[in-house]
Amino acid sequence: MVQTKKLRDGSRQIILNGKQYEGITKILAELATKTKASAILFADMSGQLISQRGNTENMNTTVLSALAASDFAATAEMAKLVGEEAKFKLLFHEGEKRNVYLSNVGDYFFLVVVFDVNVTLGLIRIYTKKAIQSLQEALEQESTEDISPKDMIDSDFSSLLGDALDETFK
Repeated sequence: MVQTKKLRDGSRQIILNGKQYEGITKILAELATKTKASAILFADMSGQLISQRGNTENMNTTVLSALAASDFAATAEMAKLVGEEAKFKLLFHEGEKRNVYLSNVGDYFFLVVVFDVNVTLGLIRIYTKKAIQSLQEALEQESTEDISPKDMIDSDFSSLLGDALDETFK
């Protein structure tokens, strides 16, 4: 199950456990192999990039995921204007050299698939739909490990912090 934490500004912070993250990266790798996509991004609806696969060296994936989140927000408003009760589930942008296929993964995440024009859209749609189902299953997995906030901080952290503060105020 995806854990969320509400922040002071009203936004939500999404917390994934290690098992969920491993599942996500495995699914993205499989999708990249099956579709021969140039790049695949997995991000939350605020545009925060979580994982990526493919040839992303010459691509600013942080900006791309933020723009994709804006795209989803804009089309959600469009959906309302045309009488849709729910937001659109997928978006497609066709280019001369590359295409971009965006699809939501539940309510909190989305997937961006960048692929060359010689790859058929049908292939992308079929494998992306399967990957989305797998991603939703991976995100629903409960963590088997219970980590308390106390365990997250090294036992020496408190003494080191105290020492550092003491030095600061001398």
